[in-house]
Amino acid sequence: MGQLVKWFADPFALVGVYLLLRLIFSRGGEAPGLSLACAVVPFQIVVFSCISAMSGVSLREPILLNMQFDRMLIPPASVLTESLAFAASFLMIPLAMAVYGVGPQPSLLWLPVVVAGALLLALGAAWPAALIGLWFPGIKTLASQGLRTLFFAAPGVVALSEVSDDVKHWIVYNPFTGLFESFRHVFLYGDSPEFWQLAYPAGVGLVLMLLFLPLYRREQRHFGKLVGDD
Repeated sequence: MGQLVKWFADPFALVGVYLLLRLIFSRGGEAPGLSLACAVVPFQIVVFSCISAMSGVSLREPILLNMQFDRMLIPPASVLTESLAFAASFLMIPLAMAVYGVGPQPSLLWLPVVVAGALLLALGAAWPAALIGLWFPGIKTLASQGLRTLFFAAPGVVALSEVSDDVKHWIVYNPFTGLFESFRHVFLYGDSPEFWQLAYPAGVGLVLMLLFLPLYRREQRHFGKLVGDD
């Protein structure tokens, strides 16, 4: 029950904090609460999946040491678990749409595509996260904070249209930029996301998977020894 409450409360708390930050710096923009929700909700699935994956191997130490099971399932299981929180936090978006008087539009047909992009990025990032948590357990907190910093290195607090051209040139390389903007197009702007906003986050997820899945597959046979030594 406590976990369920946390899943619902976390995105509301984050949007509240960031909305206050916008007000302090006198940054209004178009439906700022909804714009923030379009960033916070997809951000959570990626970051929380990585945080869960970093502890995924160590939390299964008794199983690793005492029985056989498919260890390749650990990163996908982390993403699947956090997808429940992702689904719960989606409640915030229709609530924000109602508050700002933004009605549903045909752009919602793109929703399965943008959600698939978020899940693909989360799954791709979960493989290296699991290895980092196993190899360098002492930096889990630092790595988690580093992931959260990426929110501010993307148009999270403000939309991409509100960012200066000099900054915009760089933050488009952050995969969260395309992810956040694709959600804004679907829910806030009411039009189709641009191709790069869909392709780039999904492409980063695929590249991470292609790079780290074989490494994870090679290392997973040593998990029992590594966890035991830890």
